Amino acid sequence: MVNNAMGGVGVLGAGRYVPGKLITNQMLEKWTGVPAQQIVERIGIETRYVAEEHETASGMSATAAMEAIAMAGIDASQIGLIIVCSFTGDYVYPAMACKVQELINAKNAGAFDLMANCTGFQVGLSVASDRLTCDPTIAYALVIGTALQSRYINWSDPNSAIYFGDGAGAAILGRVPSGYGVLASEVFSNGKVFEAVRMRGGGSSYPLRAENVNEGLQYYELNGLEVWKQVIQYQPLAIDRSLEKIGKKVADVDFFIFHQANLRLIEYLMGKMKHPMNKTYNNVAAIGNTADASLAIALCDALRAGCIRRDQLVVISGVGAGFTFGSTVVRWY
Repeated sequence: MVNNAMGGVGVLGAGRYVPGKLITNQMLEKWTGVPAQQIVERIGIETRYVAEEHETASGMSATAAMEAIAMAGIDASQIGLIIVCSFTGDYVYPAMACKVQELINAKNAGAFDLMANCTGFQVGLSVASDRLTCDPTIAYALVIGTALQSRYINWSDPNSAIYFGDGAGAAILGRVPSGYGVLASEVFSNGKVFEAVRMRGGGSSYPLRAENVNEGLQYYELNGLEVWKQVIQYQPLAIDRSLEKIGKKVADVDFFIFHQANLRLIEYLMGKMKHPMNKTYNNVAAIGNTADASLAIALCDALRAGCIRRDQLVVISGVGAGFTFGSTVVRWY
């Protein structure tokens, strides 16, 4: 709970960036052998976009951040905290958030990275809200979700290539009246399926060296069936737990923002919760699964489309490799 004498913490602005290099299902059919129509039928994705060679994850992050700053009507110098949620940063280290701080001239902000994979942005919102709640000297926080994952995908692999695109999304958090903003969050994990979605190359257990560079360790490995099983079993539980903290139920929710992994999964979740599809916003058909960025981009797009209005109870929920399940409940201001 964040509503105390200081008031609440809510989203004041959002921004997004999606690169312009198009990859269609017809292209993937040639590369993977999976029929284009079958991709749509299985996961609902029709197109996705990837970064050009000159583009960087930090640059995409900064572009999305500046849009969010503009919507919030603040100056970058007023930001006291930057959290970048990504597993595809410019380097293994240092934290990409420090590069973003420099790019947007947020000279007064502390900055660090957070990795919770595809639910990273939701976890980042929770962490930023907690920080603003306990530290009144932080006026605004910037949370960014970024995925430049096209450089880690084997585009001939039918198990992974059909899903992913690149992008970045951002949100500015700041003070809102009591009763509004982030009301509750829930995060829990199931490490038993740690190996189901992974990229081993470059990690300390699998450093990339001359003798293993041709083994494919630098590419995503994905067990799609295991992902489906984890989502349908545990994501509704994460949502229920977050709502229980404020005495609410799924029936009380006005709008949902989900990680855009797979349209069929989102359709299943909405059906299981007995809500119509017009109570959620989906862009996965057009831009694919943008990992850490997907929740942020979907939130930004929903706001621009006028789908989220003041006083609505909004759930932002994702699932990330590991697996990590999360849900944040917001009373929109």
